[in-house]
Amino acid sequence: MEELEAQIKSDKAAIENAKAELSYTSLTAPFDGVTGFRLLDVGNIIHPPTTQTTGAQDALVVVTQLQPISVVFSLATQSLPDVQAAIAMGPVHAIAFSQDGKSKLDEGKLLVVNNQADPGSGAIQLKAQFPNEERQLWPGAFVNVELILSTEKDALTIPLGAVQQGPEGPVVYVVGADRKIAIRPVSVRESLNGVALIDKGLEAGENVVARGQYRLTPGSLVSLADPSHPDAVPNPTTAGAGMLP
Repeated sequence: MEELEAQIKSDKAAIENAKAELSYTSLTAPFDGVTGFRLLDVGNIIHPPTTQTTGAQDALVVVTQLQPISVVFSLATQSLPDVQAAIAMGPVHAIAFSQDGKSKLDEGKLLVVNNQADPGSGAIQLKAQFPNEERQLWPGAFVNVELILSTEKDALTIPLGAVQQGPEGPVVYVVGADRKIAIRPVSVRESLNGVALIDKGLEAGENVVARGQYRLTPGSLVSLADPSHPDAVPNPTTAGAGMLP
């Protein structure tokens, strides 16, 4: 009886050993990803890794995780206090744009801020994570990342082109109720994506000139253009007016 039990245990061990050897015939990545080009072909000589090498030269294929995907980017250290203040308030929203900044690729969250800044460039690295459901983000590609550190409600904004630099600071050309131009100094808190956030100097509902300010002087009489008409506003460049660019 004992001899039979010993034989059964031996057979079970043989089965488990066969299963272990069979498992070596397949490779399973520890995460979901996409494979790249095959790095080995039939007939290639491969070598097992040793203490002198990691064996990377004998890898079969490289698997890269795409969903989610992380983006590493740099930010000036002067902005670090604002980032830390935003982190203290909760998750920081991140938006990834194409390299030319024209197309939004995905939205995600700030993941981590590096613990050291680069003393040479004065920048610090940050990492944001994106779900990348549409696979618009691709490993190794260059993108632009925008962090939303705060949201200003009921803010007064105007096109950035409406802000001109006067002798004593930023000014805008305001169209009065009598359709006459007045130059008014303003305070610009910040600007982003062609939009300026005005702290003071303007009231909601006022009309400002966004193009062709060089044609105007205080007291000039203007008419409001139809924004839906492409030719409503003449060429605002000095070259278009017959002047030197």
